[in-house]
Amino acid sequence: MPIVAPIYAGLLAVLFSWLSLRVSLIRMKGPAPDEAAATRLRRAVRAQGNASEYIPLGLILLLVLDLQGAPFWLVHVFGLALLAGRIGHFVSFTLPSTGPLIRVSMLVTYVMICFSGLFVLYYALV
Repeated sequence: MPIVAPIYAGLLAVLFSWLSLRVSLIRMKGPAPDEAAATRLRRAVRAQGNASEYIPLGLILLLVLDLQGAPFWLVHVFGLALLAGRIGHFVSFTLPSTGPLIRVSMLVTYVMICFSGLFVLYYALV
């Protein structure tokens, strides 16, 4: 029975709900009256879309590790990395200048997916 992965599934579901709500609230205001509003909508849509692209795979990997009996601390490390990467990505999309935060956030997410995938393979083969 998974113990750690459900914690991150719940937290990431709340984050994704917030990202989706932001898009809906911006769209409910009607057509963008100016370029700044259009940019705000575009950035909100991309933040939500990006989350929908990376969160499912990350959660599947966390769940598989949890089911394989990986140490709880390892599942937490990968869960925290996924959560931090997604929050950092969201924050970078709300700032006027993304700077290095978006690059660091994406790197953390990529590293989480790559290394958790390698650990899934390791536990499958051992």
